[in-house]
Amino acid sequence: MDAVRIEDGRQVMLKKVLPEEGPHELSITELFSSPGLRGDPKNHCVPLLELIDLSQASPDGRKLIVMPILRPFKDPRFQTYGEFVAFFMQICEVGSTIIEQNLQMILTSFGQGLRFMHEKTVAHR
Repeated sequence: MDAVRIEDGRQVMLKKVLPEEGPHELSITELFSSPGLRGDPKNHCVPLLELIDLSQASPDGRKLIVMPILRPFKDPRFQTYGEFVAFFMQICEVGSTIIEQNLQMILTSFGQGLRFMHEKTVAHR
């Protein structure tokens, strides 16, 4: 869910975290957002801006992770339902031209981020 942070007017994304669904997600997110790792150029993880603890209001221990919005979901805008369907079909194609043209860059960035996470003893599953 998107939101606007009151303190600075920044548009952010809220993600609900439930301990039983992802017991390590919050600690991993906090690790990669720590001052020592956040500025590392190999760190491609989305930073944690804030953590909202809702455990007092909800018995399941839920919390909200506040993250920056990396790209609006509707950019570029779809003009028709057909464009929307075509977009999802194209991103699922293995031989997509866009992926082929940018494969080296994608693999380099992905590999660098994955290696960084593994160096910190985190396995991405």
